[in-house]
Amino acid sequence: MRDVLKRWSTTPVSIPGLPRVSLKWRRGVCRIGLSRDGVAILRTNGGRGDGVNALGARHGGTGLLADARANSSVGPAASSVTNAVALRQAAAPPLLAERSLRATSPALTPDELAAAIGDALDESGCGGLPIHATFGDDLVRYFIVTPPPNGTRVQDLRTAAEVRFQVLYGESAAAWHLVADWHAARPFLACAVPLRMHMALRLAARARRSCLVSAAPNFIGAWNRWRRRVTGDAWLATLHDGALTLGVIDGAGRRARLAAIRTLKLVEEAPPLAWLHEQLVRTALLDNVHAPKLLHVYGPLPPAWQQTPRAAMSGNSSTNASSSLNPSLDPSPNPIDSFIEVRACTAVQAAFASPEGAIATWSSAAQLVFGSQGGASR
Repeated sequence: MRDVLKRWSTTPVSIPGLPRVSLKWRRGVCRIGLSRDGVAILRTNGGRGDGVNALGARHGGTGLLADARANSSVGPAASSVTNAVALRQAAAPPLLAERSLRATSPALTPDELAAAIGDALDESGCGGLPIHATFGDDLVRYFIVTPPPNGTRVQDLRTAAEVRFQVLYGESAAAWHLVADWHAARPFLACAVPLRMHMALRLAARARRSCLVSAAPNFIGAWNRWRRRVTGDAWLATLHDGALTLGVIDGAGRRARLAAIRTLKLVEEAPPLAWLHEQLVRTALLDNVHAPKLLHVYGPLPPAWQQTPRAAMSGNSSTNASSSLNPSLDPSPNPIDSFIEVRACTAVQAAFASPEGAIATWSSAAQLVFGSQGGASR
């Protein structure tokens, strides 16, 4: 279908309110990751299924290409379609460009931030491409809003969200871009990102004649992709930049709802599994919900968290014995029966894993870019 449109015309297509985009530049997607420390931009050839991982991207300015597919041999019986796809991917390999924001002042204007984002867009060759942006959870504030009793308009719900934001964080929401899953009959999730970051992203996209297709926080993107797989007594979490963002779920089946979002700072780079279990149980008690039996982690999962239930129970047998002698030390009724299994979202884990099984060492912004390509749940 794309080739048919290309044969019809190559003149720019103009839609009211959107920049003029030429059809011949629509091949490719630009993915942006924004964290507190920097911005990373990845240009790929296709959509979510192009198979790009942390080892298949060429870093801008280095001229180096680390592609796991480069070592794969093609047999003589390979079809011409496969060869054509391989040639097209080799002609325009994925390109990653990064800019550090550590030395920038918090008082920078949106125009100054847009200049830094625009430089990375130019380096990665993303001018005119559709943009999908992901905000790191360290930039986002999540909270649950209870709708007012007589609220029927969206403005009533927005006012309730702004009041809730001010009560929780002690400041006005004027400097934040507030969005929510507005609902007048039940509590809903709201999140806020810095307004200057959001404005800078839009300014940079407009200056390069690109279209900002989506801009979502890291946890929201993970929730939209994997929520249908979070069934039964399971929670979903994102692991990024030394913080674990937990989606606390209350109920099961059709009655399941997102009760709260909690962010836990890791005490070390790879804390033990026992620490994770303790934090999950404490979080469940804090929000008055049942502790999960399964935790889906969206992000690079530490090897220490990938233990089987039998191995974890044998390793913690001494701890369980001491807890049984003093029940006040154990927050759960039965530590053996309340084991929490941890599973990695496989599509995301594959984006970070190297052939040796180690996690690729990229910046926090680059991890957002590669993680945003995780497969959606069905």
